[in-house]
Amino acid sequence: MKNYKSEQLRNVVLLSHGGAGKTSLAEAMLYDSGAISRLGRVEEGTTVSDYDAEEIRRKISVNTSLVPYEWLEHKVNVLDTPGYADFVGEVKGAVRAADGAVILLDAVSGVEVGTELVWDMPTKLICLECC
Repeated sequence: MKNYKSEQLRNVVLLSHGGAGKTSLAEAMLYDSGAISRLGRVEEGTTVSDYDAEEIRRKISVNTSLVPYEWLEHKVNVLDTPGYADFVGEVKGAVRAADGAVILLDAVSGVEVGTELVWDMPTKLICLECC
């Protein structure tokens, strides 16, 4: 395994309402980086991050998954989080470990309850650490 300096590491958390495309985006990032040679599909249970039998059966993320890849001499650790409120503890833990966040919106549904739940989460956790 290659060793990286701390300035070469990036931890990015994906946040959204359930079904907005976090797992599909993580899969596309892996594919574009060359980490995988074939795009998996949530519907088929073939994605890298939804590997647990329960996640495959439900066709949703239940746990936060760490999806690493290399990009321009950096290691990017994508944290693919669950989108349903039942698993909010997983989301909070991932946000605390992340350097940055990407909040996805479903183009058809727009801002949903799960989006509102995670919207302020990154800044609230940062404020708790500094204040």
